[in-house]
Amino acid sequence: MKAKEYSDIKKVLLRKKALLLKTDSDIAKDLQEEIDARHGDSADIAESIHEQDVALFLKTKGQDELRHVEEALERMSSGEYGICAECDEDISKKRLEALPYSIYCVSCQEQLEHKVAS
Repeated sequence: MKAKEYSDIKKVLLRKKALLLKTDSDIAKDLQEEIDARHGDSADIAESIHEQDVALFLKTKGQDELRHVEEALERMSSGEYGICAECDEDISKKRLEALPYSIYCVSCQEQLEHKVAS
């Protein structure tokens, strides 16, 4: 896939990256505020800890997605974007539009998922 063909996808990835970075920063700030404000009886503290656990889960999930986005942008720069990591065939533009950081074509993704499920 040529650079011109995926310029729209690159814009999507860059917007997604900016959003993920902002979200990560916001979660980190909220976590610190939650820790700083923690006080009260054991029920209040337990609720605070639960909220912190949820925030940490969301932060980790966002960081994983950010890593995928950054890797996709690196593949674009190196000319490897849109090529399946398993079979070296082109990944369909439709798939890349739906999941812009995909590294596998639909067929290889299905085979990998089938192996994991077995």
